[in-house]
Amino acid sequence: MSKAMEHVRYLVDVVGFRAPASEGERWASKYIAGVMEKLGIGCQVEPFDSYKTFSYPLMIVWAISVLGGLLCCSHGFLGFLLVTLGAVAFYQEAHYRGWVSRLLPHEPSQNVVGRIPAKGEARRRVLITAHYDTSKTGLYFDPRFVGGFRTLLLLTVVSALGLPVFVLLGGLFWSGLFGLLRELATLWLFLNILVLLHREVYGKNVYGANDNASGTGVMLAIAERLAKEPLQNTEVWVAATGCEEVGLVGMLDLLKRHGQELEDALIVNLDGVGAGELKYITGEGLVKVFPADPELLMFSAEVVRENPELPLAPKEHRDGLGTDASGALINGYRAMTVMGLDEDGVVPNWHWETDVVENLNEKNLGDAETFVDLLLKKIDHEK
Repeated sequence: MSKAMEHVRYLVDVVGFRAPASEGERWASKYIAGVMEKLGIGCQVEPFDSYKTFSYPLMIVWAISVLGGLLCCSHGFLGFLLVTLGAVAFYQEAHYRGWVSRLLPHEPSQNVVGRIPAKGEARRRVLITAHYDTSKTGLYFDPRFVGGFRTLLLLTVVSALGLPVFVLLGGLFWSGLFGLLRELATLWLFLNILVLLHREVYGKNVYGANDNASGTGVMLAIAERLAKEPLQNTEVWVAATGCEEVGLVGMLDLLKRHGQELEDALIVNLDGVGAGELKYITGEGLVKVFPADPELLMFSAEVVRENPELPLAPKEHRDGLGTDASGALINGYRAMTVMGLDEDGVVPNWHWETDVVENLNEKNLGDAETFVDLLLKKIDHEK
């Protein structure tokens, strides 16, 4: 059994569920910190506070929009103000700057950050990240529907952001057409609220073997290699982030805390690398695509070309929620994700009860580890 798989099995079989800001997540952070300390890697557990689910902020935002959509016929101006407020609030939540989520009750969580100094003079810095928290099931992620996740989410985006337009034009021009669009958008957002409510009441915690014990395990295996043989001219940070599943909260705290140190760093994010076909992601985002760092893409292409036995390929990822790399890219940092995707472009067993160790491919873990190892060496050798 590989080192990466050993870490995966501990996180899944011993720790179990690692819900955001939960005791399981804290237990996992202690394990990760213990591994780093045993390897002689100086590490810090960095606390932060986070809300515990992405459902409630979105339910509140969509409820504002639905209320506005219902009121616009009898109280036109008030309805327009509410749907506009809902649209702005949704846009902010989608870009991880939401005021609604900040107002919710918060609980303590933590990142685990280790630093491996360069053997010689450090001329570059690389950050390898992987979130270690887990999610829960929901109708969005049912295997019968998850292949159409992007289409369903795009309908929600159009409904939330389009409602102010439908309300305004419905009052000025062809009220029949835009009145119908307003009603459909309002109904769709109401259905989304019910779906999220169902998730909170009936959703089951998942073990997260692939998402993302796999990425955490590979990150720790790479850290062990580097602890024994550091890079010559590159300082490497390894960061296990918490509360990624609620809105990249751990990653955003990491960037806020260390933003100046990471300003020119190359960030390699490992997420769901234990199943599917491995890809290095050229850009990610549902509507607006945030391109990955060009230098990381260039180095990745060279690694794959020079090592044809590695089954990695470039791919744009627009069929899921944001990764930790999204949080970095949105804020102007240099990042790229490595992940495994199925034929529908979705992470296998995503947020479902089938995300267990038995459904992992250990070769994927080895290939991801080898790819990142070669990528780091290429970065280190670059003049």
